[in-house]
Amino acid sequence: MSDAATRILEQLQAQNDLRMQAANDIAQAVAARVEAEQQLDQAKAAEKQAFTAALKKGWTQAELNKIGSPSRRRPRKKDADANASAEH
Repeated sequence: MSDAATRILEQLQAQNDLRMQAANDIAQAVAARVEAEQQLDQAKAAEKQAFTAALKKGWTQAELNKIGSPSRRRPRKKDADANASAEH
């Protein structure tokens, strides 16, 4: 193989290595997101079970609504508007 062909192949290989590194970075990020989503689903299921158990142990739904996590409670419109303004 000529020197010119070898140089071209080396350049192409270097470019391909960079592209493969980028593909690897994407694959790792997607895998991390999928794992995080699975953990979130498990945490939501555990939270639901805990609230169900609390109801069976005498807590009322109204009481649990007051102490529920922020994701279980809807923010008041006034609070939502204030948060949106603060972000801009």
